Amino acid sequence: MPSLKNLRFLALLAAPVALGAQEPPADTLALGVPRVQFGVALEAGVPTGAFGERIDEGGAVHGFLRVRLDDSGLIGLRVQAGYFGYGDETTRTCLGAGPACRVQVGITTANAILSWGVGPDISLPVGIFRVTGHALIGSSYFTTYSGARKAGLFPDFFAVSEHLGDGGLAWSAGAGLALPVSRSAALELGVTYQAHGDRNYLVRGGITDQPDGSILMDVQRSSVNLVGVRLGITFTRSRKAPKS
Repeated sequence: MPSLKNLRFLALLAAPVALGAQEPPADTLALGVPRVQFGVALEAGVPTGAFGERIDEGGAVHGFLRVRLDDSGLIGLRVQAGYFGYGDETTRTCLGAGPACRVQVGITTANAILSWGVGPDISLPVGIFRVTGHALIGSSYFTTYSGARKAGLFPDFFAVSEHLGDGGLAWSAGAGLALPVSRSAALELGVTYQAHGDRNYLVRGGITDQPDGSILMDVQRSSVNLVGVRLGITFTRSRKAPKS
């Protein structure tokens, strides 16, 4: 009869074989991160530095696409574009020069940053979560524009004029936690940092109407950096179970 010592020795030899037999294939490990993901995120941004002395806060919406580059889903390529609004004002005026104000329109002046970037994206599994991170390089465009809006249930612009625009290189980085809520969707909460360099821009109240019909613009210039808190949702096509 084999001794207890010999049984322990055989168990130690068999353990690696048993573990190797239980390890799922690479394709199964990659199920948590599909090949292609896309999503949208809302962000509350807080300007810092000199930009923060002129702007209190703003809001953004971002759309992004992530393509997995390895079998395990740890490394991917991220492409992102976004719109960040940091102040607008609306006034009412009459359309036309008649004696009565039969048609009213709203004149909205908005300040915004349009941006896009591309760069590496990492995704590390930690329990039911995934720790995510990305770094992007691209460009951004600062714009201030005014538009006439039609009144109604669904108001929209029918005439727009840009007052100021300034573009250049920009970079951003972010990190967060992703929680799957279904086979095809995950919620993500994270923080971001954006750096746009030195830019010309206008702030709310930076345009004054003159009696002769012209406008006076109080153009600002400083380094523009933002810190944001982001809540987003990522989608993917549900994978069909392989046929046996």
